[in-house]
Amino acid sequence: MRKIKQFKVSVHLKEILRRIRLANIDHAAAGFPLESDLAVFIASLHKTLRPGVVYEFIEGQCLELTGAGIKQQDRFSVCAITLGREIEEAALKIENMQAAAIANIVIYDFLKTAVFFIADLIKEDAQKEDYITECYELLYSPVFSYGPLPRFLREAVKIDPQAAKTALPLLFERLKADKINVKFEDGKVSPKATIVFMMPWYKKKGKK
Repeated sequence: MRKIKQFKVSVHLKEILRRIRLANIDHAAAGFPLESDLAVFIASLHKTLRPGVVYEFIEGQCLELTGAGIKQQDRFSVCAITLGREIEEAALKIENMQAAAIANIVIYDFLKTAVFFIADLIKEDAQKEDYITECYELLYSPVFSYGPLPRFLREAVKIDPQAAKTALPLLFERLKADKINVKFEDGKVSPKATIVFMMPWYKKKGKK
C-alpha cells in the first residue's frame, strides 16, 4: 500500500544547539552572539519547511530496483522524504560561511527527525504483521556545502550510488513522488533536502 502524506517536523532546540556548540563555529562571526539569536535563526528556518513523504510496502521483487541490480528482502518498505524547496532556497541566500555551516547543521537535524519519525511509522506497520525492521538503506541523501555529514547518515547502509541513480527515476514514478514535489531531473534529485531509503522487514524470531 502506498501512503502519501504531509507531516510536521519537531524542533529539538537543545539538541541542535548542542550540535552547533560541538562544531566549534564562531557564533559571533556568524551573526548570532547569543543563543537566543541562534534560537530565532533556527525558528526562521523551521518556518520554511514544507515536509512531505511517500512510502510503500512491497512484497516480492520491485522491478524498479531489481532492474538496477539492487537486492531486496522478500518484504520491505521504500520511502522518499523531503523538507521542501523553500528551506534550501533560504540556506542558499546565506552568504556568511559560519552562518551557512550552522544552517546545514539545522537542516540535517530536521532531516534526521523526519527520517526517524517515518521509520517509526514503518516499524509499527511491520509489527502488526509480526515483523521487525532494522536499519534503513540509503538510496539518496543530500550533501550540503559546509560541514560534515551527521552520524545518522555516515553510519547508514548505503546502496551503490550508480545503481541508485539508475533506480531513482523509475522508483519516483512508482511512488508518485511528484505528489510531494520530489523529482529526478538532469541526473539530480530535487529538492536537494530529500532522503530516499529502503527498510527491510524481517520475520520475528520464534514465529512460525
